[in-house]
Amino acid sequence: MFAPTTLPSALDRLGFVQIDPITAPACAQDLILRHRVSDYAKGDMDKAYPDLPMEEVFFINHGYLPRDFAATLLAGKPLSDSLKEHKTLVKKIQAFFKKNGATHPKLLNQHLGSKSMQNYWGGTGQEGTHLAQRMHSNGLLRISHREKGIRIYDLPMHAASHATQQAIVAQAIDKLAQTYAPFTLKSLTYMARLLGQSRPDLKPHIKHALTHIDDALNHTSIDGQTWYWPRGEDLNAFDFEPHAEQVRLLAPFDPLVWDRDRFALLWNWRYKFEAYKPAAARKLGYYALPILWRDDMIGWANVAIQNDVVQVELGYVGAKPREKIYRLALENDLSHLTSFLGFESWQFM
Repeated sequence: MFAPTTLPSALDRLGFVQIDPITAPACAQDLILRHRVSDYAKGDMDKAYPDLPMEEVFFINHGYLPRDFAATLLAGKPLSDSLKEHKTLVKKIQAFFKKNGATHPKLLNQHLGSKSMQNYWGGTGQEGTHLAQRMHSNGLLRISHREKGIRIYDLPMHAASHATQQAIVAQAIDKLAQTYAPFTLKSLTYMARLLGQSRPDLKPHIKHALTHIDDALNHTSIDGQTWYWPRGEDLNAFDFEPHAEQVRLLAPFDPLVWDRDRFALLWNWRYKFEAYKPAAARKLGYYALPILWRDDMIGWANVAIQNDVVQVELGYVGAKPREKIYRLALENDLSHLTSFLGFESWQFM
């Protein structure tokens, strides 16, 4: 967590920003950026994206990466089996985008004849949409921008990188450390496994890199647990504010929250994302936002919009802080959240 800055600067500092479509009360990328970008409003990233040197790609999750690293990440990626089975259609789609430029998938489907095709989850959808998604995953198309949340595809802006598999893995680990460190080897191994699911061809190089991770990252042992962070970071150079008098409602995918094992180690309780659980099985709520107070995660908030009023329901791990300064800090962040969402008032449920 750093002082709010410009959007390009914040993206550069973060390294990777995860994208998630659930809007309760806003998409994850917007909730992540609202604390780190001055005067940020819901949807600002979508508006700015076409002019930023960023790409929407799959890293360990779908999100924004610097364009140069995105090209490296996709370098030499083998074609998926589904694309190998549809080589003629792939060439037809590439020719379509070469002629038409950035295009809505609906027009691509019309061009291909609006045939149905099975998707990754066993359902069916339009052939052009699914092939465009898979071509994007292989670096054959890019996401130019979005229109009402719909991905608009185009041909890649630059030639593919020719990075070696070893170099790809090394840069990926550096990027993970930039975004998510400090982390334990267990957490890094989990992240590396997600990378390997997207790039199975990298698995031997990932295994080798993890075996030699002590040479790649700074590390130290605390209470029997080894922690890793980027080589270039000097902890003594940070201007820490361990008791900043601020409340921040965080996204479930915020870099401070994403590593659930680290969350439990640092704050002695387990945060769970429950949006995909049946309502009766939820303990925290559909889209609970962890509450950061000073340097402690003290609970969670659920936020909804009713009649243009932001409705807030809070839950606490222990006792609710009773200091006046906490109440004022909480009200300040709720006012900030309300403005960010484009509304004027909020109230507790």
